[in-house]
Amino acid sequence: MGILSLPDLTQGNPYARIYATFHAALSPTPTPGFATRLYVLWALAGYGIVISVVYLCTMNIEYRRREKRFWLWRLVMRPNGRYIVGNQHALFAILTFISCAVAIGYFYNLHQVVLVGRAQDESFLWRNLIWVPLILHAWISSWSNLQASVLSTQKATKRHLVCPLVANTLYSAGLVIILVPVIVLDVYSGLAWHRAWNFGLKLRALVLARMVSNPNDTPSEVEAVVMPLLDPFNDKLGFCIDLIQANHAVYAAVMVIIIAVNLGGLGLLFTLRGQIRFNTGRLTSQIRQSSSVHGIPVLSGMHGPSSARDTSSTSGTPPDSPTTSQPTSTGEPAPAQKSVVRQVVFARSGDRAADDGEKEGKQMSVAQLKDAANDKTPAGASQRQQAKQLLALKKIELDLLVFLSAIVIISTVFLSLALWLAINPISVYSKWRRMEVSFTLTIWMYLVGVDVALSFLLVNSVRHLVSPNSRLAHFIGCATSQADRDRVRGSISGLTTSDEFETGTMTGTMTGSRPARLGAEGVLDDLREEDEEERGVHVSIETHVVEEESPERTPATRTSAEWRV
Repeated sequence: MGILSLPDLTQGNPYARIYATFHAALSPTPTPGFATRLYVLWALAGYGIVISVVYLCTMNIEYRRREKRFWLWRLVMRPNGRYIVGNQHALFAILTFISCAVAIGYFYNLHQVVLVGRAQDESFLWRNLIWVPLILHAWISSWSNLQASVLSTQKATKRHLVCPLVANTLYSAGLVIILVPVIVLDVYSGLAWHRAWNFGLKLRALVLARMVSNPNDTPSEVEAVVMPLLDPFNDKLGFCIDLIQANHAVYAAVMVIIIAVNLGGLGLLFTLRGQIRFNTGRLTSQIRQSSSVHGIPVLSGMHGPSSARDTSSTSGTPPDSPTTSQPTSTGEPAPAQKSVVRQVVFARSGDRAADDGEKEGKQMSVAQLKDAANDKTPAGASQRQQAKQLLALKKIELDLLVFLSAIVIISTVFLSLALWLAINPISVYSKWRRMEVSFTLTIWMYLVGVDVALSFLLVNSVRHLVSPNSRLAHFIGCATSQADRDRVRGSISGLTTSDEFETGTMTGTMTGSRPARLGAEGVLDDLREEDEEERGVHVSIETHVVEEESPERTPATRTSAEWRV
């Protein structure tokens, strides 16, 4: 598509040549296999609609089981004010449903325009409309990561980087600032193309009529007949191209903002990694200490001297406070307590013990953590719970990395296509292969991503709703022991806000439907296992913030806080 000009009119029927030139420019022939690819996209969009509805129904059942109200947004109280927080699992499913529904309409219009040759005047309305729910979805999901990153940084540094008023204003205003120009330009450019196409129908009717009645007109006679309609049509077409450039320039700017928001959300990933390294080193020290006391072999791969710093001193408790089952005066191990106490330490600075813990933590692989999580000895009860927690945190880290990478890659691809169309749209519309790439490449990536993510979310939800001894449980592979079922669920969704918030608590879910304890004021403290009351297990989460020590500072002055869930 571009500004049309008359071809060489010296040979053959001049009107037939004009018609062939205009038809090739405005209605290019698709490449072989386009219909098949379009049907596959249709199936992906239909699957997205079905699985999003099923997942929302599963969420509703889960909420009713827990006697919770279904919600989409809430104001969550923090020490410095109230933050707007979204139920990311529900929003993810709803926005996927909307996007897939619009995609089905878009694919139908593409089928009619390209394969049937109808509804060409509506083509740009659908080509622009398809991006609105995708941009909305990307913004809401990306902001949740950034908000979690900001809150975790505030907890670690004890400084409020962004007050609730600013955060809520950016979140709400961002939606308005992004969506209003996008929607306005989408509608305006669609209407401009509608007018241009309808005017072009007059030109086509004239050319077809003259092709039959005056096949032998001279070039000068042809120009005298065609140009009075061709010039106004080119003016309308040129205006439409200008709007396409402006529209995609806005798309490019929006993608830059979304990429920047996700890069800001990397702070949450760094927070997770720092916490995992520190607590892995702490767990390594505990296992070595327990092994030396009880004569249990150290897990393979843990060589080198034990940490000079005792676990109790790390947590800020007296040195004689036991973290594992200690021998009694008779020499027998003390019985394990019924309440499971799990400790998660967040290292804020590079003090020497933290550095030692990080170095040791690097030597403990996932396989070794699994060995520690499966340790059934009385002496390994405390380490078993911490190992399970660290495995869950590692899964969250992977899920968050996958989510951030996926959205940045999709946004980067869309940014490249938007810049291409903003700079030189005529080169894109000159060949069908380029047109198909601009029409469907980002849609392919989005549909595959959300379908896979929702599939994992649904499987993880069903696994914790069905009976572990049912046939469905065996079919989806969740017929496991109670201890394994108590472990934290995971998915590749990378969503970072929980589907439930208690008073004064912000819980984060980065994976699946089991909430991760995303520090109420920013630290990922712990992963809470759902329905503890039903299982009769009391979970006490003790969080210790290790600060950089001054020469006058002693371990007894370290700060600590305790939350109960």
